[in-house]
Amino acid sequence: MAQDALIELPFASEEYAARLARVRAEMARRGLDLLLVTVPENNFYLTGFETGTVYVTLALALPREGAARFIVRKTELSNVRALARVSWVKEGVGIDDAEDPVAVIARTLGEMGGAEGAVGIERRGFFFSIEQYLQLQAAMPRARFSDASPIIDGLRAVKSEAELACMRRAGAITGQAMREALDTVKDGTLDGELATALYAAALRRGSEPMSMGPYVTTGPRTFLAHSSWRGAPIRGGEVINTEMACVHKRYNVPVFRVSAIGEPPAEIARMHEASRAALDVGLAKIGPGVTSHEGDRVVREVLEKRGYGDLFVVRAAYGIGLGFAPRWSESHVMVIRANDQRRLEPGMCFHLVPALYKEGVGAVCASMPIEITANGCAPLAPIAPELFRL
Repeated sequence: MAQDALIELPFASEEYAARLARVRAEMARRGLDLLLVTVPENNFYLTGFETGTVYVTLALALPREGAARFIVRKTELSNVRALARVSWVKEGVGIDDAEDPVAVIARTLGEMGGAEGAVGIERRGFFFSIEQYLQLQAAMPRARFSDASPIIDGLRAVKSEAELACMRRAGAITGQAMREALDTVKDGTLDGELATALYAAALRRGSEPMSMGPYVTTGPRTFLAHSSWRGAPIRGGEVINTEMACVHKRYNVPVFRVSAIGEPPAEIARMHEASRAALDVGLAKIGPGVTSHEGDRVVREVLEKRGYGDLFVVRAAYGIGLGFAPRWSESHVMVIRANDQRRLEPGMCFHLVPALYKEGVGAVCASMPIEITANGCAPLAPIAPELFRL
């Protein structure tokens, strides 16, 4: 870290240089003159730029050769200047709050040779809207636009050893914090108090701000996917669902756990036993060279044979890694699902989620975050996939 620098990059400069070289090589292969990076995770991956307001204009204009420029709201230039002390991007263009952001982007791209050039746009991004894209096309009528979403997304699928170290650290925080929080629950504890305990344990153990959640539901309300607490007391025998992804250097590792004060309802216990069995088979059979479809199939078959196939309405696993609000997943990068013939590779990371939803009963999921290794897969979080009796 440079002396007096306010920002410390999570990785060595050599890692960023390698990422940049790979992006520019793909730009050359696609015939792109410029790449407009608007996905917050991709900007962070390539440069280390981080802010809590990812929903405002945050763009990186990257030429195939030459200096890149950030295009951000003027207040975010503070981050650009601080980052310039340690990162390879040294220039930034500020957008005044009275200006049209797209007009500033168009002007900047034009100054960088994009007025009549080939410009790649990340169409999959949450924060560069269809309206803005149409505005940009109208402002640059002679430019040739194409979707460049796969360029950086594709690089993120396989994690480097340095990234895997971040994933393991995030997983350790998640597993330890969840177990610590669950140990605070007793009859009458409010579901919101459990959420408080999850947050507190995560922050004490070093988690950065979470990208989503945590999610806390109890009883039949656990059937409501991605719902959360409502200030209700937790009673003995009720199923309790908690899902949380702690963060280290913006790398997110989630865990879903099921618990109860005393004995859970019998059907919940049976469902969880099936979910755990599916997880165990997945952990044994998912590994490098397996197709996404095959990985999904080995998990799904267990649940179908136990009569729960109709309750398993999700894919077997989704990619995990970099994340800012509003998501912790990398499902757009890689996923383990039916009819997907992409092959798994060492360094890919997933959240394996054999989740079962039964109306009137609730939901269970004996999940496990995993990394694909040279010989199979390995858990990323040190918390047993059991149904906890509190």
